[in-house]
Parts: sequence; structure tokens; C-alpha cells
Amino acid sequence: MRRRPRRALVVAAGRARGPAVELLVRFRLSIAFVVAGFLGGLGYGLFAPTTYTAAAFVIVVEEDQAGGQSGPAAVSFAQAYGRLAPLPETLDHAKLPLPETAPGATREHVQASTSPDTPLIRLAGSGRTARDAAAYANAAADALIRYGAAHRADTGVRVALMTPAQPPDAPTSPNPPLDVVVGTASGGLLAGLSAAVLSGRRGRAAAARRQGVAVPGPSAGEPAAVGTAAAGTGTAGTGTAGAAGTTGTAETAAAGHAGVGS
Repeated sequence: MRRRPRRALVVAAGRARGPAVELLVRFRLSIAFVVAGFLGGLGYGLFAPTTYTAAAFVIVVEEDQAGGQSGPAAVSFAQAYGRLAPLPETLDHAKLPLPETAPGATREHVQASTSPDTPLIRLAGSGRTARDAAAYANAAADALIRYGAAHRADTGVRVALMTPAQPPDAPTSPNPPLDVVVGTASGGLLAGLSAAVLSGRRGRAAAARRQGVAVPGPSAGEPAAVGTAAAGTGTAGTGTAGAAGTTGTAETAAAGHAGVGS
């Protein structure tokens, strides 16, 4: 009694093996893309270097506005200062110490973003440790404040610190769950594109085969039939001419006999 369920399972597995293998062979390229994306995301999440990010905020204020309010000019200068903040020439104005880094690589650790509606500038610093990230952000904010003060007489605006950067509690990357999801989604996208391309090629091949069956070429028997008919016509003509010649010969012989008798 115990062997029957096992035999049933073996038989069911044998029957399902064929369709499963067929599906694997048919969609092997799509499956390979999905698996590669999953493994790539997992590998990045496990072996990528840790990166921390901290942000400091500064604001641009017009000098001639009552109560130090910000107007359209401050928003325009905030856009300009946001582009100048990561440059080495601007970062040289910082009095706060920067973490040790390779020459010319400081700009890679500082990013600035602005808003089109408010004169607020976000200075983000990134580093291998939380303290380095906060140090980059605070140094960039200090540099921008001093740079704005140096050009205060020309621009009519000043740059003020709103919020200093604090060391973050957790790294921003890598994030293994998110990296696996992104990698798998990328592999699925490539799998869908490859499946669409392959299906298009198969459709064109099937259409070409259908056209070849619907419009067949001339058969080999048709020219032979025409030749045979022509040959038959020639034979009939020859027979008719022969019969006419025989009739003429008989008439001549009959006329000769009539002359001799008279």
C-alpha cells in the first residue's frame, strides 16, 4: 500500500518532466536574464562598499528686503549658488576640516540640490563613515556661506545656515532587499524585451511559411503535358497528310487503267 503512492508520484513526475523541460528550453533566454538580474542585485547588496549620506541646508536672503525676507532675486541666486557649491574653487573657502581624500576627489563627495520656488539649498555629503558624510556636508555649507559673504557687495544677498548636518544612523547603500528587487526587475525587463524580439522573429517566419504554402510555384508536370499535346497534334497532322497522299495515288492508277481499256 505504501508503494502505490510512491509509484503515482514517480509517474506524475515523469509526466510533468516533459512539459517542464519544454518550457525551460523555450524560455531559456528570459529565465537567464531574470536569474542574472537577481544574482547581480544580490551580489551588489552583499559586496558593495558601505556609503553614508548626511545633508546640511542653507538659505539665500536678500539684503534690501524688509525683515530679511527672500524675493525672486534670492531664488535666482540660490540656483546659481547651488551650481557653484560642489566646485573645488568654492570648497576652498571652507574653514572646517575636510576628511582626507585623494586630490581633486572632494567634488565626488558633495552634491547640491535647489528648489525652483524657494531659495533653499541642500548640501549632501557622502562618505564611507557617518562622520565623514557629515563633515563633507558641513564643510560645503561653510564654504558656500563664506563664498556668498565674499560676493555680498556685488550680489546684494547673503547665505545663512539653516540646519547643520548630523551623522546618520544607518547607511544609504547598499540596501540588500532593495538591490535584489531592482536587479530582478531589470532582469525581468530584459527578459520581456528579448521575448518580444524572439516572438516577432517567429511571427515573421511563420508568415513567410504560410505565404509559401498559399502561393505554390509551377508544377513540373505542366510543361510536359503541353509538350505531349503538341507532339500529339503533330502526329495527327502527319497521319492526315499520309492518307491524302494514298488517296491521290489510287485515283491516278484508276485513270491509267481506263485509258488502256479504251
